[in-house]
Amino acid sequence: MKISIVTPTFNEVQNIENLYHDIKKEIQLLNCEYEHIIIDNSSNDGTIEKIKNLAENDKNLKIIINSRNFGHIRSPFHGLLQSEGDATILMASDYQDPPSLIQEYIKKWKDGNQIVLGEKIASDENKIIFSFLNFFYKFLNFLSDDN
Repeated sequence: MKISIVTPTFNEVQNIENLYHDIKKEIQLLNCEYEHIIIDNSSNDGTIEKIKNLAENDKNLKIIINSRNFGHIRSPFHGLLQSEGDATILMASDYQDPPSLIQEYIKKWKDGNQIVLGEKIASDENKIIFSFLNFFYKFLNFLSDDN
């Protein structure tokens, strides 16, 4: 079994190294082959240098550096297309997706789910934004054949 983690970045110099180590720790607990793909949207804050330094010492870390900012949809999608794992997990670089969920995602996948989607059920965010997210998830469930 090979797991791919795709992490899109844009100006994440403050947390990319911690996120990289947290993801690596979680994947190593699974005791499986893995690749971690960091795709950067042409950061200008030192993120690129930071991920290049990390990749020098880790054969499992692959980096893609976009020549310009391709946005929060196309860039992660390109990273997903480059992944070679039996399962691929998209992890936001700002910790909105806690790396601690990786094991749970893999368990759900091994249980036979083809797609596993995390849902935020509580938040310190603005109540209007959180209400919109709840509506989005209900709408997604309405459109989907599976919950």
